[in-house]
Amino acid sequence: MDTRVPLRRLETFCLVVDEGGVTRAAKRLMIAQPAVSAQVASLEKTLGAELFVRAGSRLVLTEAGQRVYHWAKEVLAGSVQVQRDVDELAAGTAGSVVVAASMAIGTYLLPPIMTGLRRRRPGAEITVHINEPAVALRSAQLGEVDFAVTSWLDEDVPEALSAEKLWEEPLILCASPDGPPDGDEVRVRDLAALPFVGVPTTVAFHRLLQVQLHSHGIADLPVTIRLGHAEAIKQAVADNGWVCFAPWYAVARDLAEGRLRQVRLADAAFHEGIGLYHRTAKYFSPLQTAALDALREAAARHTA
Repeated sequence: MDTRVPLRRLETFCLVVDEGGVTRAAKRLMIAQPAVSAQVASLEKTLGAELFVRAGSRLVLTEAGQRVYHWAKEVLAGSVQVQRDVDELAAGTAGSVVVAASMAIGTYLLPPIMTGLRRRRPGAEITVHINEPAVALRSAQLGEVDFAVTSWLDEDVPEALSAEKLWEEPLILCASPDGPPDGDEVRVRDLAALPFVGVPTTVAFHRLLQVQLHSHGIADLPVTIRLGHAEAIKQAVADNGWVCFAPWYAVARDLAEGRLRQVRLADAAFHEGIGLYHRTAKYFSPLQTAALDALREAAARHTA
């Protein structure tokens, strides 16, 4: 096998696999379909192996194709990491850490941890990107970020990623100070009578809450409106006398300041797992290791 394979050819091959075909890959790359086919054919010629077979209208990886795909992913992720390292050295910075996080975690949970790290390391460059969990994990897979912190997903971990559950964050039933329900405690069966503010059904938080509700015999909550950000949800609850479920870290200040009140569940406890994900083969710089240590210290405090 000729190992002198251009990275561009590997990128095109992986995109064909990820997009499920040549046509969609060409559309993503904004080039003609024959150009993509030619790149794949050149890669097959270089490697001396057939990478795809056709099954009806679909392209399916051969066994050799699967091996090459896994190898190519690691090569591409490593090249992104090396380029970042070289850029940092050229810029003369003291090191950087780039994190991807789901929305609420990136808005409320990570900032105090990362700003604390920045105070201890004045020369550090720290960036937190906010996305849906699936996008955050893909960024970690591709080496675009050093690690991802998202809601824990009780699913198969994406390939080439290591997963660590840091802790379980309580989900709080929040109400406005003067709105329903009467009193500060309800049972699970009482939830069906409350006007909920929910998140979009495509959001991971909706799925993790649904799983826990179903385990208590609740099919669906009576959602009055669905909003896409915790601040909008909290405002709607406070202004309209509605209720919502939210992780403790997102509402702790609102509860302390009296903007919202907590309604206890007498016969259930819901939670959100906080998950840490990174490439299995990832090398961590001293600053990145310090960021991971800060997260694990926060986990130890929460667990205690």
